[in-house]
Amino acid sequence: MFTIRNRRSAATLTVALVQAVALCATLLACADVTAAEKLGASDRRAIELTIRRQLDAFEHDDADVAFGFSSPDIQRLFGSSDSFMEMVRENYEPVYRPERVRFLGLEAVDRRWVQTVQVVDRDGKVWRALFTMKRQADKSWRIGGCQLVQTSAIAT
Repeated sequence: MFTIRNRRSAATLTVALVQAVALCATLLACADVTAAEKLGASDRRAIELTIRRQLDAFEHDDADVAFGFSSPDIQRLFGSSDSFMEMVRENYEPVYRPERVRFLGLEAVDRRWVQTVQVVDRDGKVWRALFTMKRQADKSWRIGGCQLVQTSAIAT
């Protein structure tokens, strides 16, 4: 334990602590970017394959298989593959029945891996599907969520 002898020393120590905290926050933010850059090719392939397999399961109305590619959190949230598939049919039509799919970037966002997939629906509208990926204890990847964003583009 130490004692601060005057106010000037206390102010200097406070500034130093604030700078140290800011530096740590910056390093943590950079760690995400560095981690994204260093994600191996095998993990990138595994992430894409996980999403492709779920999309294929949607195409074949295979609720059990599609549900199996969801993270344990999603599985707990919906409780059954039928409930999950009903939600997908009602709220994620572009992902449920895409006309075309194109994989874009994979990046770390807020300490999560997000795979962006361009989806063209049957009406020719272009969407961005942002798949949040979660690595499991066995090193496999599961889908932790999907956010759909409609673009202003129309496919040609």
